[in-house]
Amino acid sequence: MCMYCALGQLRLGPSDRGKDGKESARTTSVGNLSRRTFNLGAAAASLTFARGALAADSQTIKIGTFGPFTGPAAGLGLEAKKGIEYAVQEFNAKGGLNGKTVELVAYDDRANRTEAISVVRKMIESDGVQAIIDGSVSLTSIAAAPVANDAGIPMIAAYSNAVGVVKGEDHVFRWASVADVQGYVMAHHAMKERNYKTFALLMQDEEYGRGIINGAEKAIAENSGKVVYKKPFSPGEHEFSAIMTEIKALGVDSVIMAGFSPSLTAAARTGYDLEVLPKAQFYISCSATEINWYNGIGSAGNGTIASLEFSAAADTPFTKQFVANYERTTGSKVVSHQAGLCYDSTRLLFHAMSQGGATSKGIWQALGETKSFTNLSGVEVKYTDLREPILPIALSSWDSAGQEYKLVKFETDLALIDPRPWYKYYK
Repeated sequence: MCMYCALGQLRLGPSDRGKDGKESARTTSVGNLSRRTFNLGAAAASLTFARGALAADSQTIKIGTFGPFTGPAAGLGLEAKKGIEYAVQEFNAKGGLNGKTVELVAYDDRANRTEAISVVRKMIESDGVQAIIDGSVSLTSIAAAPVANDAGIPMIAAYSNAVGVVKGEDHVFRWASVADVQGYVMAHHAMKERNYKTFALLMQDEEYGRGIINGAEKAIAENSGKVVYKKPFSPGEHEFSAIMTEIKALGVDSVIMAGFSPSLTAAARTGYDLEVLPKAQFYISCSATEINWYNGIGSAGNGTIASLEFSAAADTPFTKQFVANYERTTGSKVVSHQAGLCYDSTRLLFHAMSQGGATSKGIWQALGETKSFTNLSGVEVKYTDLREPILPIALSSWDSAGQEYKLVKFETDLALIDPRPWYKYYK
């Protein structure tokens, strides 16, 4: 795992201090990127300056990212950053844009709304970034989006799922599903393909969690199911014994949970220990493939179904080649959901640069004209006029023996995955 120090601004990683990886990033072929080359280049790309940015280099295009690199949500932010760094390294190794290389400016927002506003303003006003890959969670992305929008800087939300991140901000685009879509797809699968009727809903009490559970509730009501238990919990919650004990007494068919990976992992382990799961089918949100799950789930969780927006198990040559190269180059054992979506988002940004040039206005115009883009699962994803992708949901089942998610199906039914109907629920 890429564990760079992140205290407000990112510094060179401890093992790479004082080493310059920029030249190797520009001259090494993508297929032969070594792990050492990646680490050196990524550390150099993340370097920012405490007393303001240096004068812009005409041969450098600056892009920014922000996310939680420290604190309870650090697992998401660090994995997101790793995916962006890999994309930048790969792009520069191919020669960049007409010979110009990309420099990544990265800041830690600590999953704090105020900090997110501050660092996004800083990367725009001091560092002079031309575009931003949002590597943060929904609650901070919602806070930061107006800053980028008002400055005319295009921002791509890589894995922030709340409607409010994009709605009303015409310079903000998304490369993930709307949260409500995930809940709608999970509940629809549970009822239509598994014939489940009774549900317990566990909701992380912020924009992301509320959106997913809103979608689940709508699907359950439409299909004459019944929610017999619903409980909110705080982000980062680890104690689920009382909740799982209450659910056990109700004998529900399925438990649907929306939250960040540490909470998903803790709930799954507790549910299996108390034998609530897998008797009740466990459905969980897209943070299921964040690194905390892989490191903490152990032998529990078998058969858990996750709603993912990128599947490393997709059987396409492009996906297989990426997974092999990424794991070899970065030293990662898995491609986390955040890393995969952020890599895709950065590819989308570079595609826009190739069409519109390296200025913020050109990038924004090219993103707005993008009608479709092929994601890491090898699926062509169409864009709507709301700057939202119609992203197929990769329903995937956790195999505890192999310690991996196996693809159940790609949900491609427009009636289920279209983000546009969900806008009416949000101001």
